[in-house]
Amino acid sequence: MTFRDVSSCGIFGILRKPHADKIDGKLVAAAIDLVRFRGSRYGAGYAVMTVGSDLPENVYRLGLFLIKDGNEQYRFDTVLKILSENFSIVQVSKRVETDKVLDYEITVEVHDVNLLDNVIFDINDRLWQEGKTGRVYYWGRHLRVFKGVGYPLDIAKLYSVENFQGDLWVAHTRQPTNSPGYYPYWSHPFAARDVAIVHNGDISSFGSNMNFLYFYSPARSFVGTDSECIAFLFYKLVRIDGLPVDIASKIFVGDRALPKDIRLKYYGVVLDGPFAVAAGIYLEDDLYLIAMVDRQKLRPIVVGEDENYYYVASEECQIRMINPEAKVWELEPGSFFIASYKRGIIAYGRSSIDLELFYEATNVRVSQYLKRARQEVPKEDNVIDAWGMDYRTLNDKILEKALQGHRIIKVYNVYGQRYIGINIARFGITGVRLEIFGIPGNCLGNLNEDTEIIVYGSVEDDVGDTMHGGRIVVYGDARDVLGQAMQGGYIFVRGNAGTRVGILMREYMDKRPYLIVGGRVDDYLAEYMAGGVVMVLGIDALMSNASIELAGRHVGTGMVGGRVYIRGKVTPHKIGLRPPKLEFVTFLQALIEEGDVPPELVQDIEYGDIETLEEVLQKSGKDFALRLAKCLYESTHIIKTVREYRELYEHEIKELRPVLQEYAKYFELDEKIIDDLLSCKYTVVTRAQKR
Repeated sequence: MTFRDVSSCGIFGILRKPHADKIDGKLVAAAIDLVRFRGSRYGAGYAVMTVGSDLPENVYRLGLFLIKDGNEQYRFDTVLKILSENFSIVQVSKRVETDKVLDYEITVEVHDVNLLDNVIFDINDRLWQEGKTGRVYYWGRHLRVFKGVGYPLDIAKLYSVENFQGDLWVAHTRQPTNSPGYYPYWSHPFAARDVAIVHNGDISSFGSNMNFLYFYSPARSFVGTDSECIAFLFYKLVRIDGLPVDIASKIFVGDRALPKDIRLKYYGVVLDGPFAVAAGIYLEDDLYLIAMVDRQKLRPIVVGEDENYYYVASEECQIRMINPEAKVWELEPGSFFIASYKRGIIAYGRSSIDLELFYEATNVRVSQYLKRARQEVPKEDNVIDAWGMDYRTLNDKILEKALQGHRIIKVYNVYGQRYIGINIARFGITGVRLEIFGIPGNCLGNLNEDTEIIVYGSVEDDVGDTMHGGRIVVYGDARDVLGQAMQGGYIFVRGNAGTRVGILMREYMDKRPYLIVGGRVDDYLAEYMAGGVVMVLGIDALMSNASIELAGRHVGTGMVGGRVYIRGKVTPHKIGLRPPKLEFVTFLQALIEEGDVPPELVQDIEYGDIETLEEVLQKSGKDFALRLAKCLYESTHIIKTVREYRELYEHEIKELRPVLQEYAKYFELDEKIIDDLLSCKYTVVTRAQKR
């Protein structure tokens, strides 16, 4: 029977520190294979880079794919002829031959690298115009690429990736979206002169990005994917225009803090749409590992560091598999991470306050549990060692233990396995406590009825989706889309959570779901929420007596029910759907010009603080201006949220105290913490009453 899992691409990147040993290809293959179910049989690949080149001076290496159609020898001779007319050919070797494709490695002596670029562009243009019959798919002095049609381990075996070592690797497993999968042209990584990228997503700005390349870049031939476009944009920015990697990264994510002339010049480079990118770049005798994510963070990505390496990965399990004690954190939406071989971390992708107050404590907790689980697995009948086990086998074994009558089942060394716990309720089994030591993959505890799932580690995306009852307890962090459409039970997270937490939560009859996050959350908390309770506590910040906002942007957007409690203040413009800042400022200026608002008041009104503005207009009797202000924020298409900054009411304390007591019991928190939390002020977000 053939199974097909449709997900999204998986990526991995690793850069060694100068004192560490070179990185084995076998390690990289194992890391990307952990998320093979994010991809498909239609493509995978690896790129390895080194600081120092193994080639003689002025010698460059290039990889050439040729389609086997009976004329491949003629095309091969033609490519060699074009190269020999411009450069001295040093060596030619056939790396791989499959039933469809030949892969050659050619080294040439070059004294004008820009000429080499142009010759390669001409070769590719010619091969493409002939019917996509071949491709020079990478070139450089510090780079090798191995890619093809298959799963990650298929490609690793095809190229004997385990025999290669390097200072930096990026790897990919592919789920095709906009291009076919039957030739290796369309597999990742994509490369352009010592630049290599892997990408998960779908770039909606592809048209404007390609127009920029056509008009301003020497590149002339493309296979036509958005991922390749990113590689050539990097090539243009750092190779042709000589921009530093941090400036190039800011341009890609649309950083508004860049000077206006830079933003205008490179407007066509800004990426839009869902994307997570990992890039490796050799530049000025240094290597850079870069990660970027879109402004809505519609694709997962985490980064990390330990004493030997810097990491980029789709899922935390890829990093923890290599080192359970690594420091791991999420990128903020619309941010980037840069690590340099020689300079260390240049950009963390998150504020230092976030890392110190929230992620540091989580990493300590998770490392302790994972290290202990890796060292010793108890020899008991209710214990499963999941190391190296695929998720279907693991879920079958869990079900088998439950059918045998075990009601406490312990699973050790979980690294990315999906759908854990979702098949228990289907067999009418109740009262199961599932203890997981590791990093479960997507869809943990979906459709949960009454199972208690405790994770001594972190969890990936889409945990507790459409949960009806039971409990999910997470000692580490939770990633994106936590508790989606949850309508009963409890989700307790000791650490932090990502974007879109509690979206579409709802109440059904006597069922009221509770979702509590002990750290902080990113954007789109409680989007389209219809019922239930979400609390964001910032416990470690409270213990440190630190005043910091605990939520990102767009809290409660489209909210139609339920309640959100965020300890501390949240700035008004982060809550609900707000008009663009320019519109708000322009509206205030018009009110000042009409004499409806005193000029000095503008300094006291934060962007999006419609409540303060309405209060001023109401007091001054400016009814027409008040109606205009409400029109700016309210319509039949915009559901207004109510934001209050206050202490909890008595009936709320009565409701929430037993829930927090249960939360504290799991994580061994002192009773005093509960009293402190209940006595704090909260930003309370609800839906406005219907008129």
